[in-house]
Amino acid sequence: MKERERAVVTGLVVLMLIVWLGFVFHQSPRFAGSFWGGMLGLSGAVLMLVPLAYLIVKRIKWLKPRVTKYVSMRTLLAWHIYAGILGPILVLLHTGHKFNSLLGMTLTTMTLIVVISGFIGRYLMNRFSTEIREKKSLLKKLQFEYQQVADQLVGAPQVGTVLLPFRGILGQLTASFFIRDFPDDATGPVNVTVASPYTMLRLSESIADIEYAIKTHETFKKWFGKWLKFHIIVSVILYLLMALHIWAAIHFGIRWITPFYSSTSYYSSTLETGTKSQLRSFENSPQRQNSLAAVEKFSLHFGKIFKQHWRESVVIHGIRTTVFDYAGIAKEIGNPESNYSQAIQALQQVDPEYLGGGNLEKAFWINVYNFGAMKMASEKYPVTSITDPKISDGNPWKKKEIRIGNGQYSLVQVEKEILLKKFDDPRIVFAVSCAAVSCPDRTDEIFSAEKIDQQLEDIVKGLLSNSTKGLAIGKQQKTIMLTWILKADKRLFGDGSDDGLIDFARYYTTDENRNWIDANRGDIKLEFFKHDWGLNDIALADKEN
Repeated sequence: MKERERAVVTGLVVLMLIVWLGFVFHQSPRFAGSFWGGMLGLSGAVLMLVPLAYLIVKRIKWLKPRVTKYVSMRTLLAWHIYAGILGPILVLLHTGHKFNSLLGMTLTTMTLIVVISGFIGRYLMNRFSTEIREKKSLLKKLQFEYQQVADQLVGAPQVGTVLLPFRGILGQLTASFFIRDFPDDATGPVNVTVASPYTMLRLSESIADIEYAIKTHETFKKWFGKWLKFHIIVSVILYLLMALHIWAAIHFGIRWITPFYSSTSYYSSTLETGTKSQLRSFENSPQRQNSLAAVEKFSLHFGKIFKQHWRESVVIHGIRTTVFDYAGIAKEIGNPESNYSQAIQALQQVDPEYLGGGNLEKAFWINVYNFGAMKMASEKYPVTSITDPKISDGNPWKKKEIRIGNGQYSLVQVEKEILLKKFDDPRIVFAVSCAAVSCPDRTDEIFSAEKIDQQLEDIVKGLLSNSTKGLAIGKQQKTIMLTWILKADKRLFGDGSDDGLIDFARYYTTDENRNWIDANRGDIKLEFFKHDWGLNDIALADKEN
């Protein structure tokens, strides 16, 4: 193996390990599912298939002569090596340095093992074989010289007697400190044509060192000789895991193939893959019909509450925001005929398993979240914030205050485990109300299946047009101040970086702001509004209103 090729491959392996270390310093949770992340993953997977060509041609006798007419085995081996390292590098970049599943973690680990085991087998074993050959050649030369010296000492016994006191292991260790040159004795100096005891000692030590080195290298070679079986077994496992990973990506939906803000959930798409008879059975089931009727009833009564108690925007703590008459909502509590009580009763008749996905379920869960936030504030009213101790001990979002069917739900469950997990739409974080002044402004309508996509677009645009809490540009300072919501859920927007947040805001802001962002992109400093958790209650409006 040429030294240049070995150096290049070693450099690529080092680069792969550096990329892998990125898991410690950098994470981009959504990059793997993005278009460019998908392209890197696909390219890496294709390159990782290239090494199979060398293995197949090498082991199929009838195929080898046919292929090598056009491509030499050395060329196939080069493809095997380079593609087998470049592919994993692209795959590591594809992950965005974020593990989202056990399968992804296992696949990445197996990829590293395959590359490193292949590198060891190809280069270290080759190095061991070279070292053994060189050392055996040197050993023969030393043994020849040793025999010549031994023959000389036969004719000069007075020289050999110098070595007699240094027999045994201890003597061998100390001999070099005492034997330096020819000895003088009563008979006169030794013939200078005779080798010295020191030469004899050095040769014997060198021979012993070389023999030990050869034995050690052969032991290592024997153990590393098992690399081939290990490398092949791990490679087979890797390809199986890679096939499973690709299947999972296709089965659960490749996000960048559909529009970025897709309103179709995985749950609904799985229903569509069923047989027509299964779909008819599901649609016509009593549980489905009862749940849909309950959802319609809930939407009717919650819609009336929303419209009746919604108020035009006012200023609270210097922030312009739409508000609600929480005192009015609180008066409905306890009245079994009120819209409030009717909405609660309707939720208890809904079976979430029979909602069927799609926009209907998406709108339902957003409305459930918003109703739950208003419910907590109204039942403990008067309060000045949803974080008031009267409501919770500091984390109202984890309180299971919403009963749906036979289950109790918290706000965080509805948002994180149902809405974001099922629908993968970042606009949802703007739609679920935190019942606070800094939350996005509302119209007087709740969300509906028919209009939800436009409603989501409007609510994001509405917030980012509010310079007191959504988006404010400081042209002289070259700053963009964005809603705290983007900071809190930054992993949902692009790659989670400042640039990703600015791109999202740029898409929804005015043409004037968009042009300014484009002109000053490299100099912009990103800042965030301080989130005001004060209740968006008409009673808290500033006096000047």
